[in-house]
Amino acid sequence: MPTPLPPNPFPGNAFYGAYERCLALETAAPNLRGPPHCPPPIVCARLLGHLLRLATGNGQGQVQREITSAEDNEGLMTLAGFYLSHFIHVFKRSSGPTPQPSDHPSRPSFEEARQYVLAIMQPATLDHRTARAAARHRDGGRCILTGRPGPDAGGFAVLNAAHIIPGSTNRNIEEEGNKRFHSGGAWAMLSMFTDVNILEQLAGNLIHRVENIMMIDVSCHHYFDELSLWLKPVEGLPHTYRVCEAHQGLKQFLGIPDMVTFSTKTEHALPHPAFLAVHALCCEVAWMSGAAEYLIDIERRMDQTSVLAKDGSTADVLSRALGLVRC
Repeated sequence: MPTPLPPNPFPGNAFYGAYERCLALETAAPNLRGPPHCPPPIVCARLLGHLLRLATGNGQGQVQREITSAEDNEGLMTLAGFYLSHFIHVFKRSSGPTPQPSDHPSRPSFEEARQYVLAIMQPATLDHRTARAAARHRDGGRCILTGRPGPDAGGFAVLNAAHIIPGSTNRNIEEEGNKRFHSGGAWAMLSMFTDVNILEQLAGNLIHRVENIMMIDVSCHHYFDELSLWLKPVEGLPHTYRVCEAHQGLKQFLGIPDMVTFSTKTEHALPHPAFLAVHALCCEVAWMSGAAEYLIDIERRMDQTSVLAKDGSTADVLSRALGLVRC
């Protein structure tokens, strides 16, 4: 559920002023009208504020600098729209259009990162089948979250090979135009929020490396991709995660414990904690800011809108959908 920003948690340091701007935007939001195609002002304020609170390391510093450099509230809302399009929407399962090229508010620093990404990425040779076989062997033919056995382990659970960092992220890197441009921007954004060289580890066909794959029940896969289920690494306990849910009772319904520890008797590496951490960051910011509901509402209304109404009544949903394309 959307959560108001708490009092400033950064007394006496460089993040204080940036967070104050988020608080001020949240206060002013009911009286503001956001830029065309961007989320509502209240979502923008909370997206930036919660992201600043929850990000760590270089990513937190970059968010602080970008908030500080925004000229005014409109600049802050444009920045929030960019994070929605190039970070949160990257993880959210969607059949929508590929976003159009957009200028990051902190250009040229982000643009340099994006161009670096495009320069070193190679076309992905999709090999989901091989990855699925390796992960199935590593996880003993069971759902890594529930422990329920699939057919290979004598059970009936329907298991999927779920990518932590979505396989679609680099699928279009070899193409020209909008799809390639957006893939480069998404990778540059993901690199901000991880403490490993995620690009080097997952470039091209490495997106299918077993560290980026989990064998999970088909229902768990659905909610994981919908940002409703995520795993937060527990400090000091290797490969141990606290399982979080966006909807109370979801874990109980799926049969997932509050905490899971991954292990294997094979030579295959376990899911990478850094990949799960950046997915968890995305999920938490999405739900706490209201961005998750915003995306769900857009997708629901677009599904219900087969054609544009002549009286203009569908213009609002079209404008909001374009926000994912242009912000």
